Amino acid sequence: MKQAKITAYAKINLVLDVLRKREDGYHEVSMVMQAIDLADTIVLEEAPRNWLITDSKYIPPNMNNLAMKAVTLMQNHFKQVPPLQVTLQKRIPVAAGLAGGSTDCAAVLLGINRMYGLGLSQTELERLGAELGSDVPFCIGGPTALATGRGEKIEPLPPCPPLFFVLVKPSFGVSTPKVYGNLRLDQIRRHPDVQACIDGLHKGNALQILDAMGNLLEYSTFQLQPNVKKLKHSMAEAGCAHVLMSGSGPTVFAAFTEQQQAQQYYKTIKPVYPGAILSRTVNKTMLEERVELYGNE
Repeated sequence: MKQAKITAYAKINLVLDVLRKREDGYHEVSMVMQAIDLADTIVLEEAPRNWLITDSKYIPPNMNNLAMKAVTLMQNHFKQVPPLQVTLQKRIPVAAGLAGGSTDCAAVLLGINRMYGLGLSQTELERLGAELGSDVPFCIGGPTALATGRGEKIEPLPPCPPLFFVLVKPSFGVSTPKVYGNLRLDQIRRHPDVQACIDGLHKGNALQILDAMGNLLEYSTFQLQPNVKKLKHSMAEAGCAHVLMSGSGPTVFAAFTEQQQAQQYYKTIKPVYPGAILSRTVNKTMLEERVELYGNE
């Protein structure tokens, strides 16, 4: 029986800018995205019918899950893909701005491609993934990339030097459509400097990368959920110069160039935020090794 185990890495936005609202209703964005080692684990195995098993009470075990939509998509395109059971061990917080659903979706696409020797290139997988979500192509490619369009156009960037993060996800979620719908671009005078971050990546200058961090969606999310703004201020006051909201929120992360600094900060805020997560950047080798095939008699 064919089986695969896939590590599905979360992402953060080092920089997120919104340029304009498009005619199709989406927003034109420019984002530097980075994979981090906070990850879900997915096991794929053949079964009498498509089925999802998960340890998360927040995920309904039905076909509306993005991971299961990925199964159906591949079955529709490739008749040799049989019914599959998807077992999802959830570690990425849901509705957190960390691409948890998108990375699970990407993991399924990658796993099926390897299990059945479909031979799809990364570009072909990204094209399929874009049918299911704007963040899926990055989660297939990564680990550091410029995302443009509605987020689905991915351009690889030089590898990010090691960075270390402490993430805090509030108990509530935010609606991405509401965040974008509440955004008033005509009232915003200062945009994040995406190019400065890209320049820092080309130079391998970790501090320049952190200094360039910015997220235009904070303007909107902070209006809808003032507690996210309070969280950011609280995390900065706890002793970090580089604090940012990821995606449309509500997760906020503190970023460091030194692992020891991140660990000390984590110890400091853990009593205040028990759900705090310590993480770091993912490199290309980790992505290349994320799919493990086994049980292929």
